[in-house]
Amino acid sequence: MIFPNSEFWNYSTQIWTLPNVEAICLELQNNYDANVNMLLYCCWVGDKNLSLSDDDLQSLLDTIQPWQTIIKPLRESRKMMLQQSIAMPSELKDQTITNMSEMELNAEHMAQLALEKALKPENIAPCSQQNQTSGVDCSLNNIKSYINTLDGLSSPDEIMQHISQLLNAIFQDEEAVQMAMMGQT
Repeated sequence: MIFPNSEFWNYSTQIWTLPNVEAICLELQNNYDANVNMLLYCCWVGDKNLSLSDDDLQSLLDTIQPWQTIIKPLRESRKMMLQQSIAMPSELKDQTITNMSEMELNAEHMAQLALEKALKPENIAPCSQQNQTSGVDCSLNNIKSYINTLDGLSSPDEIMQHISQLLNAIFQDEEAVQMAMMGQT
């Protein structure tokens, strides 16, 4: 499948290859039902010193929701085929899993294209609060706002350690992340 060029996709694929990013994102997805594309989008615009408003987040959530109805069943089916014994020749099972993985990745790519189109960076407000002077600060603020939209969390604080790890993995600046987490920057 040939996709149009996408700055967000390029950012995401670069970030995904950094040590621990994939594992942390999948843990947030599996344990807290966080949308990895939304987490990456929050970091992408945060790295540009842009701050997502509540309206921006709602627009993004409305954009990503239909894609989740496609992606989640593909992911669950692929996981099920990996974990359970299914009556079919192993080479067919392996090829089916490969095909499902490719379909899932293509759907993730299309979801990112939709997110990128939903909000143009030039239409997102710059981080203007005194304590948001870096990409780390802006990304943290964006992620916190996104986390507040997740259902089933008793408190957003319960996943902040994972968010800190994610920001460390992406920005590779432990001091800046610690300062942002403490609200001192």
